[in-house]
Amino acid sequence: MRTWIAGSLALGLICSTLPVKALEKQEMIRPATLMKAKEVPAFSKQAGSALTGRFDSDGFAVWYFDAKEFVAKGTHFEFELDYDTYGTMFASKADAEAGRVYNRYYQVTDDTLYFPLSWSGRQYLVLEGYPGDRYSVPAYVSRYEPIEESMTAAVKAVKPALLVQTRSGAMRAQSFGASKVESLASELRIERLVYNSYADAEAAKKKFERSNSVAFTEFDAPIQAFGVDAYQKHQWSLQNTGQKKGLKGADIGFVAMQKRIKGKKLSATKVAVLDSGINPTYADFAGKVRMDLGYDFINGDKTAWDDNGHGSHVAGIIAAGGNNTYGMTGINPMTTLIPIKVLDESGAGSVSGLVKGIQHATKQGARVINMSLGGSSSSKSIESALAAAVKKTILIVAASGNEGRGTVAYPARSKYVLSVGATGRKDTKASFSNYGTGLDLVAPGVSIPSYLADGELLYGSGTSMATPHVAGVASLMISLKPSLKASSVESILKKSAKDLGKKGYDTSYGAGRLNTDNAVKLIP
Repeated sequence: MRTWIAGSLALGLICSTLPVKALEKQEMIRPATLMKAKEVPAFSKQAGSALTGRFDSDGFAVWYFDAKEFVAKGTHFEFELDYDTYGTMFASKADAEAGRVYNRYYQVTDDTLYFPLSWSGRQYLVLEGYPGDRYSVPAYVSRYEPIEESMTAAVKAVKPALLVQTRSGAMRAQSFGASKVESLASELRIERLVYNSYADAEAAKKKFERSNSVAFTEFDAPIQAFGVDAYQKHQWSLQNTGQKKGLKGADIGFVAMQKRIKGKKLSATKVAVLDSGINPTYADFAGKVRMDLGYDFINGDKTAWDDNGHGSHVAGIIAAGGNNTYGMTGINPMTTLIPIKVLDESGAGSVSGLVKGIQHATKQGARVINMSLGGSSSSKSIESALAAAVKKTILIVAASGNEGRGTVAYPARSKYVLSVGATGRKDTKASFSNYGTGLDLVAPGVSIPSYLADGELLYGSGTSMATPHVAGVASLMISLKPSLKASSVESILKKSAKDLGKKGYDTSYGAGRLNTDNAVKLIP
């Protein structure tokens, strides 16, 4: 079976897992216990404060706080525990009542609980100790840079399947031993047929290829994910001042663009993120994520929650709220994000899932589709879905791939797609970025900070990070002038790009590096 590569977040862990004991008896945290929660007192960043009291008859003590009250002072809460006091965090009251423990803990000192202040609503700290004992837990607000973490994807073993498109006007009458047949995209006349073995699928494929009623048949191949705010100073792609040995000005012209459009009316623009889903509960995503318009094609669920992190990272680059003291700044404040989950918790998916995702984005009225994924082999099923989307004047943006090869990945190299490669802090092509015929643009894609699925901000590197820069700028242009056609947006993005490498178009940088200010300036 073909192996698909989608740009992964290239990250390395700098904090180790904290050995804090999770609550063993989740059912003992009753709503009545939560009702007795005390509010974490306000305090200065320097002084901190101690949470003091006695454990109740069940051995619990509960505290609550609102991240918005502390986020101006730092990026993380730290609670110093000791050998006989255990702490567990919950991102919301609903999570606490259901026993859904916040599952990322970090060790700053031997026994410190470390929690990001990126959530909306109210968070809860549940302390556990010996019933009736006194406790004192020092609490601080600290400021940290985005962390780095390794994200590796493992493709799950699945039964082989064929994608079969029936010719217009013809009726396909045979399934040739398929154990399951499902309509993949009725408008495109594509079906997915599952077989018990690869040999059965290969035999059926040969029979379909001899049938006059079949336009094409192909294997359903796996895909994988390509890998003044608290962290804004780290967003060199928006403003490169030469920080961390970068080249001053090697950014997308975001600051100049903001000045240019100040006071102008912006309309909401729908951007479909075909990825691992989105976590909508961050304050930076408030009012931006339309979970009701999205869909989870991995689990067959209407709610496309992110259980991998890749999708939330992409979404943050496009649309995180700016100048709200929270984590970061997105490119277009008027983006409406449509989360479409086509990648599972390991970052793996399939051609059939991607076809469904493109179809869903088209039906939901997306103006821009972001696909930070791809592979080496083309797919006629995906081509059909892309063609149908383009007819609806949707701009489709995809990552060029992360193998450092002279061949652009698919679907980025499709004629229906605007392909994006990655540059680094010094305005040169990233070593991992695929290049070659069909590359359209490049954009910053090295050490880009954004969210993961659990509230942390991490540095991500990959063409996956470059692609949402372009999608974000494209959506901003449409927000400024909703009548703009997708073809016009693409033409302006190429024309306005900063020429890098050889003069004019070249296969290493395409039309050049994304320039937001120039693009906005050229909107007719």
